[in-house]
Formats: sequence, C-alpha cells, structure tokens
Amino acid sequence: MVRLAKFNENNFIDSAIAVAAQCGVGAVSMAAIAVKAGAPIGSVYHRFDSRNAILARAWLRVKSDFREEVASRWLGGDTWAGVHGLLDWCRRKPVYARFLLQCADSPDFSSGLSEELLAAVEEEQAALDACFERCAEAMPASKELDLDHMLLKFVLIDAPVAVVKPYLTQERPIPASVDAMLRASHDAVRGWAAHTTTP
Repeated sequence: MVRLAKFNENNFIDSAIAVAAQCGVGAVSMAAIAVKAGAPIGSVYHRFDSRNAILARAWLRVKSDFREEVASRWLGGDTWAGVHGLLDWCRRKPVYARFLLQCADSPDFSSGLSEELLAAVEEEQAALDACFERCAEAMPASKELDLDHMLLKFVLIDAPVAVVKPYLTQERPIPASVDAMLRASHDAVRGWAAHTTTP
C-alpha cells in the first residue's frame, strides 16, 4: 500500500499566509511555518528551498485570487463595482486581506527565487497592473494622465484600504456602514473628477 504524505505544499503555503497575516511577514520562518502546520520542519524543507520560495508562492496565491475576484471588476471602468468587490473579498477572506496588508510594508522577498518562480511573480503583478490600466482606459480622459491614475488608485484601492484596515488588523467584522461611507467618498471623488475632464 502506498503511504500518502500527511503534509503537502498547500498546507505550508496556507500556514505561511496565516503566520504573515497574524504576525507580519518578518515572523514567517521555516520553523514558524512548520509549527503552524503541525509538521516536522524537515517536511517543509523537503518541499521548499527557502522561506522566500514559500512566501512567493503565498503571494502568488493571494494576488491571483484578488485579481480574479476584485481586479476583474475594474475592467469595464465601473469603479464602484471594484470597490464593492474589494469589500466583499475582505469580508469573505480576511486572512488573505491581512496578508496583503502585511506584504504592503514588507521587505522584498524575491531574492534567491528560481527563475521560474520569479517570472511567475512578475507575470502576476503585470496581470494586475493590466487590470488597472484597462480600467483607466475605460474612464473619461482628464487633462492630466497622472491625475487620472492618482484618482483611480485612490478610489479603487487607497480609500477602501484605509477604511477597512483597522477592522482587519483588529480582526473585527467590517460593518455595513463602511459601504455607505465608501460610496459617498467614491461618488464625491468621481463627481469632482468629472469637472477635470476634457470638454
């Protein structure tokens, strides 16, 4: 009879995401991942060359999930759909959301990665950037391209993240009132931006 492995790569990637989300990226180590997974540390090293390799795989999993469930809503230029999608994603997947918050302020973990894994990280980031650019292209053009991108980033990312961050970091539910607050902010910024568009 073939003995099935008790632990697999997904166990350790999930554990890395959980440790980073809870304690910060700096707390992620091979030992911490093993403890979180309840596995011998040798099992972690058997499947991953380094801490950075696990973090990169974790980043890829969370970023691709964000792109598929949130950034995909940006494509038609419906910015409120994008904001609403972000709120929904944060509520359904708070661990993923906290992981991205932790990564936003983390040191670069791409050093020492294989060419294949590094290429996958760059490809995923490029795909996410492309979603943003397609949303920008669908918006009415303003007199200043930099202003377009600054406002779009504020509406889609900066404002929603600033509002939900305290709830996520304190592991509290995001209340329904946040939707109304962000809708008012969204509409105000979009209304102001409409006055800057080229006639």
